[in-house]
Amino acid sequence: MEREQQMDSEEWSEMRPFVSDGSEHSESTGYIPGAARDWWRSISTSAVTGHRDFVNASVSHEYTSAELQKLAGVESIDYFPANSYVYRTWLKQHPQKRTYLRWIMMWCIGTAVGLVGYLLYSAIDILASFKLQVLRQLLEGGDLGLGWLFCVVYSVGLALLSSAAVVYVAPAAGGSGIPEVMAFLNGVQLPKVFNLECMAVKWISCVFAIGSGLPVGPEGPMIHLGAMIGAALSQGESTTLGCAMPCAQREGFFGFKGFRNNKDKRDFITSGVAAGVAVAFGAPVGGLLFAFEEVASFWQQTLGWQIFFCCMCGVFASSLFKSAEKSLDEGHFGLFDTAWSMPYEAQELVSTHAVAVVPAAVLGLCCGVMGGLFTFLNVKVARLRKAFIGQNKIRQMAEPCAIMFIIATMTVLVPLGVGCTSSACVILEDTHELVCPEGTSTHLRTIVEEDLVPYVCGSDGTNTTKYNELATLMHVTGEDAIRHLFSRGTHREFSYGTLITFLIIYFVGAGITAGSAISSGLFVPMLLIGGMIGRLGGLLVVDITAYYGYGDHGVFQSPSAWSWIDPGVFALLGAGAFMAGVCRLTLSLAVIIMEMSNEVHFMLPILVSVMVAKWVADAMTHSLYHCILDVKCIPFLPNNPEHSDLDAHAVEEVMHRGPIVTLRETEHLTRIRDVLRDYTHNGFPVVRTSQVGDVCVGLILRSHLKVLLRRAGLGSNTFSAHDGLVHLDVSYEELDERIVSHRARRFIEGQEQLLLDSDTASDADTPANHRYMTRNPSGPVIIDENQRMDLSPYVNTSALCVHTSFSVQRTYILFRTLGLRHLVVVDDLNRVIGMVTRKNLLGQWLQQKLKPSGPV
Repeated sequence: MEREQQMDSEEWSEMRPFVSDGSEHSESTGYIPGAARDWWRSISTSAVTGHRDFVNASVSHEYTSAELQKLAGVESIDYFPANSYVYRTWLKQHPQKRTYLRWIMMWCIGTAVGLVGYLLYSAIDILASFKLQVLRQLLEGGDLGLGWLFCVVYSVGLALLSSAAVVYVAPAAGGSGIPEVMAFLNGVQLPKVFNLECMAVKWISCVFAIGSGLPVGPEGPMIHLGAMIGAALSQGESTTLGCAMPCAQREGFFGFKGFRNNKDKRDFITSGVAAGVAVAFGAPVGGLLFAFEEVASFWQQTLGWQIFFCCMCGVFASSLFKSAEKSLDEGHFGLFDTAWSMPYEAQELVSTHAVAVVPAAVLGLCCGVMGGLFTFLNVKVARLRKAFIGQNKIRQMAEPCAIMFIIATMTVLVPLGVGCTSSACVILEDTHELVCPEGTSTHLRTIVEEDLVPYVCGSDGTNTTKYNELATLMHVTGEDAIRHLFSRGTHREFSYGTLITFLIIYFVGAGITAGSAISSGLFVPMLLIGGMIGRLGGLLVVDITAYYGYGDHGVFQSPSAWSWIDPGVFALLGAGAFMAGVCRLTLSLAVIIMEMSNEVHFMLPILVSVMVAKWVADAMTHSLYHCILDVKCIPFLPNNPEHSDLDAHAVEEVMHRGPIVTLRETEHLTRIRDVLRDYTHNGFPVVRTSQVGDVCVGLILRSHLKVLLRRAGLGSNTFSAHDGLVHLDVSYEELDERIVSHRARRFIEGQEQLLLDSDTASDADTPANHRYMTRNPSGPVIIDENQRMDLSPYVNTSALCVHTSFSVQRTYILFRTLGLRHLVVVDDLNRVIGMVTRKNLLGQWLQQKLKPSGPV
C-alpha cells in the first residue's frame, strides 16, 4: 500500500499508543480517588484493546500500536486536480463542462435512487409481510409450537442468506456504509466501497436482513446505495466488470467524460447521499441538510442547489413508482399516498405551549444519556467482535444467525407473559374517527388503534377489542411499530411494563446486531427506541396530570390548549432526541423529523429536545459514526479539531521534519526510479536551485511520475532530446488516465515493476541507438545514469505551501476545507523543511506533539 508523503512507519512510532494502566491519562479520569478510579477505568476501557470509549466528545481517540500501523496504510485523495502546465493546456483546449450536464446528471442520480429505494422497500415489505401473516395465522389458530418453528426457520434462513452475501462476495457491503461514505467525502480512499459488486450485495443483504426481522433498518444502506449510484453514474465505469459506458468516454453533447475526476466524483456522491436520505424519509430538505451537516467536507452554494434538485427528483421518482403500483388496483396513477411520502404522518396536529419546553428538555436529557449508552454498547460490541470473530467467515455468519434465533424465539414467547388488554373504543385506521359501541361510558378510558395484534387473545363475544400490547409492537415491522408509538389519542394503548420490556429487548438487540456481517442501518431502531422512551415519558406526564385531577383522567382532547400532553407527541420528541444522542445531528435531524411526520407546529419542543440530547451525549461519548471510524482505523478529520488551543501553536510543531524527499525540475531518470522504488510517498516537493539554495516550485504526484517513467522507458518514439534533457510529450488525459480493464491494469503494473527493478549504466555502456533506456533480452531494463528528464510541465504549481510560523488551527481549516493531501512547509527563503499530511492533524498526534513539557 502506498503511503502519503513523509509519513513512514518510523514517524508513526513517535505517536505513543494508549496504555491501559492509566499512567498517561490522569486528566480524563479527573479527581477520582483510588478504588473509584480503578472501577471507572474498568468500565470505560476495553478489556481487549485498552481503548477509552466512554469519554467526552472533545477528547481525542487513542490508538494501539497495531492500529497505528493499520492507520498508516490508509490512503488519502486530493479534491482538486494537480494544476500543472499540461493541465492548464488541456483546459484551454477543452471547453468547460456545460452546466446543463450537471443538472442532467443530478436528475439521473435522483431518479435512480428513487427507483432503487422503491424496489428495496417493496422487496422488504414482501418478505416481512409473508412472515408476519403466516405467523399470525398460526398463533391465532392456537398452534404456538409450529408458529415458533416457522418463525425461527424463516428468520434464521434469511439472516444466513444476508450474511453469506456479505461475507463471501462483498465484505465492504456490511453495516450501514455511512462511516465509509463520510470518510471518502472527508478525503480518505477506501477500496471497493463504491463498486458494482458492493452495490448489488448491499441491496440483497439489506432486503434479507430486514425481511428476517432483525432489529435493523434500511435507511443507512439506502444512503450508501445513493452514494454508490452517484459514483457509478457520474464516472460511468466499473472496475468490477472492467469496462466503461460510452457516454463516459466522450465529450460534447451528453458526454460525461469531464466528470471523471475526484472533485466531481465527490460532488455527485454527496448528491447521492442526500437523495438516499430524502427517499428514505420522504424529506428532500432534510436530505440536503444531512449532506451539508454530516457528510460533506467541501460545500458550494451552487452545489447545494443541485443537491436539492437531486433530492426532489428522488422523492418524486419514488412516489411516482409507488403511485404506479397502487394504480394497478385503484386506478389513480399520479396520486401520491401520504403513507409513502410521509411515512410517520401525525394524525392530529398539536400546537406548541410554552410549558411543553420543560418536558421536552427533560426528555432530551434522558434520551441523551440513553444515546450515549447505546453508542458505548455498540462500540464495545464492535471491539469484541473484532477481537473474537475477526475475519473468520463461519463466525461472521453465525453471529447474526444466533442473534436472529434469540430474537425470533423472544418474539413468539415473550408476549405470553403480558396477557390480553380490552378496549371498547377504536380509532379507525383510514378516517381516524373514534368509534365506541352503544352503552360505552362517555369517559374516554383506553382508546386504541384499529390495527392491533390479537396474538392469542380470542374474542369474548362482545364488541370489546382484545389485543396483546407486546405482540402489537413485536409482530409488526419496525416502521409499523413506530407508527403505533406515534399514534395520537391512544394515551393508554401501551402500559409501562410493555414499553419497558420492549425497550430493553430492542435496545440490546439493536446495539448487538449493528456492525455484524449484514447490510443494515440504525435509523429505524433509533426512532423506535427513542419513541419508546418518549412514550414512557408521555405516559408518566398523563398519569401525573390525572393524579392531580386535570383533564378526563389525564386526557385532554383537541381543541384544548393542553392536548399536547399525549404519549404519541412525546414519542415523536423522544425519537428525534435519541437520534441526536447517537448521531449528534441537529439541524438536519429536526427538519427530517418534521418532514416525515408533518408536525410543524411542535417545532420548538423538537428543537429543544434535540439540542439538549446532543449536549448531554457529547459529554459522554463521541458520535456513533465517529466511533466506528475509530474502530476501523480510518483517519477522519472532524469539522472542529479536538484540541482547543491550536491557534497558539505553529505548524512546525506538528509537521514531519524530514529528511524530506525532493526532486529537481530537471531530474535524472535514475533518481526518479530510485525515489519511486525506495520511498512509498504519494507526493514529492519539486525544487529549483537558486542562490539561497533549493526553493520550492510545486509538487508532483507519484502516479504522474510513474506514467512519465513508463513513457520514457517504453515509449522511445514519443520524446526528443535537447541539451541532454528528455522532453516527453504526455498529455494531461494520459497523465491522469484511469484504467478499468483488469488485463490493462496488470500489464501496466508489470511495466512499472520492470522499470523499478531496472539496472543503471553509464554512457559508455549504453548502446548508441538506445540513449535513454534499453531492454536487455537476457536481463532487466537498463537506464542511462546521465540522462535527465524535464519535470516542469507536470509540476503542480498551485500546490499550497505555508510558512513554519503558520497557525496549526488555520492549517487544519485550510487542509480540511480544500481537501488537501499534502501541505508543504517552507522557511523564510521558501526552502522545504517539512510536510503536513492528514495524519499530522489527527487528534492523538496533535495531543502528543502539543502536550506541555512540564507542569505550569
